[in-house]
Amino acid sequence: MISKLNKPLEIWINEDLLLPDLRLVPLLMHLSPPETEPELQFWNLLRDKLPELVKIHRFTNLADAGKIVVIPHSISNYYLLKKERELNKFRRKVLSSKRTLVTFSNGLEYKPYQGELFFSSSTYSDQKEKAIPTPQWIYDLGEKVNIPKPSIPTVSFVGNTEYPSRLNSIILRYIKFSDSMVHWMAGSLFVNRNLNLGRRMLIARLVRKKIINEVRKAKNIQPFLIERKGGFYNLPLEERKFQRAEYVESIENNAYILAMRGDDNGCYQLWEVMSAGRIPVLIDTNGLLPELKGMKWQDFCVIVPFSEVHRIGDYIQAFHDQLSDDDFVEVCRKSRAAFDQLLPHNFAIGILEKIAKSTKTVN
Repeated sequence: MISKLNKPLEIWINEDLLLPDLRLVPLLMHLSPPETEPELQFWNLLRDKLPELVKIHRFTNLADAGKIVVIPHSISNYYLLKKERELNKFRRKVLSSKRTLVTFSNGLEYKPYQGELFFSSSTYSDQKEKAIPTPQWIYDLGEKVNIPKPSIPTVSFVGNTEYPSRLNSIILRYIKFSDSMVHWMAGSLFVNRNLNLGRRMLIARLVRKKIINEVRKAKNIQPFLIERKGGFYNLPLEERKFQRAEYVESIENNAYILAMRGDDNGCYQLWEVMSAGRIPVLIDTNGLLPELKGMKWQDFCVIVPFSEVHRIGDYIQAFHDQLSDDDFVEVCRKSRAAFDQLLPHNFAIGILEKIAKSTKTVN
């Protein structure tokens, strides 16, 4: 992808907001050491390109900053370290100074401030949505060897469906949530941006249990499902390795892979499935996806509205039946090609162009 920028974009970062040993946001990746883990080395492509695209300035006094101020880490890092009050005070101060403020949130649910350029992988199709959709970059599994088109669609999911919580278990014991209520909660910007993480875990459980139950009932697909109870990063190292290998194997060995929201309205599985060149079955809970150039999401992705999840087998079968053996291989190729298009070193150019355009508009 060729940048339309005439010269490197000058951006400013507050040294007081730098957090040691934590990943920087994509626009600052070249300030940190290269990745050595194979599934994360795609970040190095961005590191190599950034020196031509951005020029970094540091400051401690806002009066010394230029037009564009970038929060150096994902907003979630500051919340996890209980630094959200300090961060939000600074965000408001930058915006009141009429500078352009750029913030990345990754997948967690936060409210953008008015006028903030807020990039998030958890977004909603809502007139009040101000966040700009970005991919949820986790790992690149590497394009897997093509599998032949199966006679019956093979559909896999390995992931958390429980989200254990004592309070949420009590709520589920005494309140029966209708499908329409779960549908509304899952796709509501207002609900999700005003609930804490614990309550959004309840939404995740209701959504995922409903989807898995409907997949089990579908008669025209061959499911491969492993439900887990969460707490992956608290497991012993060997168990984590086993579960990770099982998850990757399920993607490699099946044609269609379920991708659904969890405790936010994004899904990291979607990007890993695409990286492997497999066909995502995306359960749409009113989300926004990044734009693609030269293709549509429907070209390689089965998109099932959550309100229609009781017909998930029909959606997958209809998609599958329209494909010849060669078409099936081509759809898998397009899935990987879309992932390549949205890798950080390509997608970051669009981010920079949006920032540059916004700055010109302000001035």
